[in-house]
Amino acid sequence: MQQTRGRPRSFDRDEALRLATQVFWNKGYEGTTMADLTAAIGVKAPSLYAAFGDKNALFREAVNFYSETTAVGPINALKEGKGVREDLRSMLQASVAMFADPANGKGCMVVTSAINCAPENSAHADELTVRRQKKRLELAKRFRKAQEQGELSADADIDGLADFYTAVLHGLSLSARDGISCERLFNTICHAMKALDAVLIVPKKKRAAQ
Repeated sequence: MQQTRGRPRSFDRDEALRLATQVFWNKGYEGTTMADLTAAIGVKAPSLYAAFGDKNALFREAVNFYSETTAVGPINALKEGKGVREDLRSMLQASVAMFADPANGKGCMVVTSAINCAPENSAHADELTVRRQKKRLELAKRFRKAQEQGELSADADIDGLADFYTAVLHGLSLSARDGISCERLFNTICHAMKALDAVLIVPKKKRAAQ
């Protein structure tokens, strides 16, 4: 009796992209080889090239995938509308949870994956710089809205606050990558919130209850 040859396993492009993202997140662009990618995904190089093109194209897709999936939570927290202090704290806490989740790479992919690039790969570093600047602009937008709504004092330095909390985020990312515990990272957030508290206008009812 003639045996029927089994159909080849289909290539799950989305799953392959998720796995590739993890590799780039952990090893960075320069530290990742095609051998690393094929080993993680479980396919041969020709299949990977056919699905994504070269390593450059795959990295760009991986950064987009990260930004549209894992990194969405903290930004959404910043926009919750529960008050600027609560929104900011939620965003920082969600970031720490993401940075330290063992299911993810350590830290923030946009912060760490293309810091040191060879000159021919500088476009990747430039792209991630732009993405980090967008985060700073999101923070400034949220602080400006809070100021317009009377939550922050009229003389609050909006750009300075945005720069400070961007630096806090980057520091939390690198600390998580260095293995600093979640407890210590959350404690860092408590200290960081004092910068906002210094310009926060507390309603009279809340002030009386404190």
